[in-house]
Amino acid sequence: MATISDNDPESITTAVVTIRIPCRTDSDLVTDAGKRLSRAKGVADVTIDELQGIEPQLSATVITAGVTLHWTTRIADTEVRARLASVPGLESIHLRPSYRN
Repeated sequence: MATISDNDPESITTAVVTIRIPCRTDSDLVTDAGKRLSRAKGVADVTIDELQGIEPQLSATVITAGVTLHWTTRIADTEVRARLASVPGLESIHLRPSYRN
C-alpha cells in the first residue's frame, strides 16, 4: 500500500476559501470569486460548490465558499497554496483532504 502525503500531486483540489470581492463589480459575488480564482497559474476550471458565508464591509464583501479547482496538470498541495497566493483578494485557503485509492 502506498503512503499518501500532502505533497502527492493531484489535478483536482477542493478547498474552503475566503475572498474579498470589491463593491461595484460587474457580476455577482459567486461569479466574481470564480473569475478571481481562475486567474491562478494552471487553473483549468473553478466550481463554487457552496457559499458558506457573506460578510458585507465598507468597500468590499468578504465571502467564504467551498470550491473545486481543476488544474491543467497534477499539482501538490504546497504548490496549490503558492499559486493561489497571487489571487487578488484571497484572504485564506483551507485545503480539504483528498481521498485516493
